[in-house]
Amino acid sequence: MFKKDSLVTGIIIGAVVTVGGYFAIYYLNIWISDYFFNKAPVFGKSSVEVFAIFLNVFPFRYFMLKTDKELIGRGILMVTFIVGLSYFFYYLQ
Repeated sequence: MFKKDSLVTGIIIGAVVTVGGYFAIYYLNIWISDYFFNKAPVFGKSSVEVFAIFLNVFPFRYFMLKTDKELIGRGILMVTFIVGLSYFFYYLQ
């Protein structure tokens, strides 16, 4: 799929998985709560953000172990750390 091992590719993959995962989990959360429970969403905003950050584990593991693309894995890990640290500093109050 990805022939070249590049840090920029890893950063793009990490950002797309995080943002795409956030919106997918957010709208799935709203749909499930409306369809089954007819009330407020099941998970709060901070929980959805943590789930979206956690989704980077799957492409990271794939690129580091299965395909042996170390630079792509490092890019995904860098995005994960940056987003994770910004999350904790935002909610540190």
